[in-house]
Amino acid sequence: MKTIQYFFLTFIALSFLIACDEVEAPYLIEVGGADTSVCPVPDFPHIHDPVKRVLLEDYTGHTCVNCPTAAKLAHDLKDALGDKLVVIAVHAGFFSWPMAGDYAADFRTEAGTEWDNLFGISKVGNPNGMVDRVGYSTAHILSPGAWSDKINQQLAREPELVVQVINEYTDTERKLCSHVQVTFLRETLRNLNLSLVITEDEIVAPQKNNNPDIGTTPDIMDYHHDHLLRGAINTPWGISISTKEIAVEEDTEMLKTYKYVMDAAWDPYKCRVIAFVYDVDTREVLQVYEATVI
Repeated sequence: MKTIQYFFLTFIALSFLIACDEVEAPYLIEVGGADTSVCPVPDFPHIHDPVKRVLLEDYTGHTCVNCPTAAKLAHDLKDALGDKLVVIAVHAGFFSWPMAGDYAADFRTEAGTEWDNLFGISKVGNPNGMVDRVGYSTAHILSPGAWSDKINQQLAREPELVVQVINEYTDTERKLCSHVQVTFLRETLRNLNLSLVITEDEIVAPQKNNNPDIGTTPDIMDYHHDHLLRGAINTPWGISISTKEIAVEEDTEMLKTYKYVMDAAWDPYKCRVIAFVYDVDTREVLQVYEATVI
């Protein structure tokens, strides 16, 4: 099996780390000539039966009264599909703006804002979302009622590649080493990017709500925000792993490793690293994977 290994180190000073998106662009060092002791590279298990996994992005906001119902739907779909479905709750647009009083929290991120600016979700209204970003630029925005059918359509597709993530965390330094391996299952001649983001579960903060079946109305003061996007590790749009100019052979493996210092406000026991590969020209997500930080 042909293997291409690269070692990416992102060094971040805690004093400058306010949000995940403040990470500077990583620089490239080849594994063979680099000291990898700061983030030793693990052995990845061989995948015998690759499966297609699907990314659901739920665009939401803490003052959006319909968003808890959509979040419950995303939660139920995740429970039913397990690790075949990866969910990111993206706080973007008007309903995500911080307000004086109970809604002073700011869950916006640079990555979420840039995605929303391109895909235009909040302009249509929250809650809405995307499944694997399929259909850009005319049919990618899906109401919650359309999520399930589109997810099942995507799950039925044959995977073109495999993504794996192994995380190692050191609590004393709040150092996260994220190792990502991409295995190409067929020859590829595409412009592909790899994106790496962090989400967090069980963030307790107020949420507007109009559905008594979900919780109290008009406010759920102790609402649990799950799958909440905290930011991007390798910039909002990721890094290139394939171009149309050079074909990537079948069975090629690419390894990326990032060192990242986590924000002091985040609970590493409730955080996940999500890696996904997407086509730069169509924006479609080809494969996704998530792994807990701890």
